[in-house]
Amino acid sequence: MRRADRRGFLLLGLVVAVTVAGVWALLGNLPEPILRQRFLVVPSGWVYVLGAFVLAVLGTATAAYAYGLATRPGRATAYALTSGTHMFIWGVILATFYPALILLAVSFNPRDTIAGALPREGNLLVRAGVLPDASEFSLVQYQKVLSHTHMLDYQWVLVGLLLAAAIGVLATKLAGRLAHLPAYRTDAWSRVLGLTIFVVAAVLVVSITPAQFYGLAADGTRVAPASDRTILLYIRNTLLVSGLTGIFAVLIATTAGYAFARMRFEGRYQTLLSFVFVQMFPGFMALVAIFWLMVRLDLVNTFTGLVLAYSGGAIAFSAWIFKGYLESVSPALEESAMVDGATRWGAFWRIILPVSVPMLLFIFLLQFIGTYSEFILATTILQGQEKWTVGMGLRAFTAGRFDTQWGALMASAVLGSIPILIIFYSFQDALTSQQTAGGVKG
Repeated sequence: MRRADRRGFLLLGLVVAVTVAGVWALLGNLPEPILRQRFLVVPSGWVYVLGAFVLAVLGTATAAYAYGLATRPGRATAYALTSGTHMFIWGVILATFYPALILLAVSFNPRDTIAGALPREGNLLVRAGVLPDASEFSLVQYQKVLSHTHMLDYQWVLVGLLLAAAIGVLATKLAGRLAHLPAYRTDAWSRVLGLTIFVVAAVLVVSITPAQFYGLAADGTRVAPASDRTILLYIRNTLLVSGLTGIFAVLIATTAGYAFARMRFEGRYQTLLSFVFVQMFPGFMALVAIFWLMVRLDLVNTFTGLVLAYSGGAIAFSAWIFKGYLESVSPALEESAMVDGATRWGAFWRIILPVSVPMLLFIFLLQFIGTYSEFILATTILQGQEKWTVGMGLRAFTAGRFDTQWGALMASAVLGSIPILIIFYSFQDALTSQQTAGGVKG
């Protein structure tokens, strides 16, 4: 080994040792906490944490620079910039996920408070409430919010299939990256598992009924369910509404987008401009008009009215993005089919739709995710408790006269986020690959 290389590795070891010692000194010598308004506060604690983070970023960059001097001197600066940037980004990511960690911790709290009695011994961050106390973890809140839910045997089987398919999607992605499997093989498995998730979830959502949610009195008779113990019913309602909205958006996008992309007719340009103009205004500006229409059509407190209201807002965007996608597809495909005797509808059904499956999946997921957590319009149209969506159901935990059931609220929020997380990560390739496909200027 050359002398310059030895110096580089010695410098690398020295930088790592100094960085670790500095971070340890900053985080290990925090000032003694003081009790302030029932909270244990570390005076100027944020300064110590920020200093440790800055030291870790600079130390990582300097260590990468030393490694570059020992191996590839010409790339030492690039190594330093890349490593320092990655360390900074990971710090920001961890800070972003911190609220999710607290949400999970509160959902496993046996009490309905954000923070219970803090421990007097142990790690300072735990005693100060910065990190959750693992000794307090309990499933009481989850048992509470699901206590009025009564699943049938075959529905448990469907839940098992759904979880198995979701785990299969994750395993396929990991196997493709770690085992370097061919892309065509992992894509084929992902498509099969994704379709399984769609089908099983649809069957499960349709099979669950409000009659399965009830409480039991002391004598065994059924009583009406409490609003804070039927989160699964609200999830089912939300999946039903969002799924129908996504399907309706796809139907609108395929027909309207194709007409705007392939046909020339009077008023085409003006209609496209009106689509852009409509997107400039937020949806809540039409709440009064939508409610008046629902009253006149007798669709208040119905899923049909909510789906139609959601779908009306999806017409402009879905049609516009599908139009842009079709303009990137060569018209020669349809022309060849029509030369062989196919009608325009036949060319659209047999040629355009199969080619456009990724974009249609993207439109479906976009509308599904966009309406899953919507609250204002759902509150305006839906009124009965058995029709509530997830957002309306979570509001019930804050409707008490004196306090908020924080533990049950967070447990319900975690349960409500599981379906959207499974669907999003199962089909994230469709979302990322088609995000710019409709951006062709037309």
